[in-house]
Amino acid sequence: MSKDLKTFGHFQPGDIVSIPFGGVLTHYGVVTARGTVISNSRKHDGVTEQSLEDFAAGRRIRRHGQAGGADPLHVEARARRALGASYRLAGSNCGDFVGHVHRRKPTITQVGRASLMALGDLIGNSRKYR
Repeated sequence: MSKDLKTFGHFQPGDIVSIPFGGVLTHYGVVTARGTVISNSRKHDGVTEQSLEDFAAGRRIRRHGQAGGADPLHVEARARRALGASYRLAGSNCGDFVGHVHRRKPTITQVGRASLMALGDLIGNSRKYR
């Protein structure tokens, strides 16, 4: 990591962070160089940027660190390009978002889910044109 990047407490730009919610669920986001968090949230109807305090909403933030050695500035740039994108539980949720901005390879579950969604779209669209 570049030495000129700031740290915010023990959070660094590009870090994956999470908070617990709903008992057993976890919400993920990415820390920016501004000390904010960008995440994809159903609550906010898509990709949004928040202060660390707003992201935490009174809960303890867990730091997961960097993923795969990605450059934090590139991670943030990919996250910023996604601002305003829609939320979908299947295929575009907080976990998918974090994986995308860190350029992680999709899991077999994500590939299967995307394939089923594409097949559903093909079948659904073919009915519209008959």
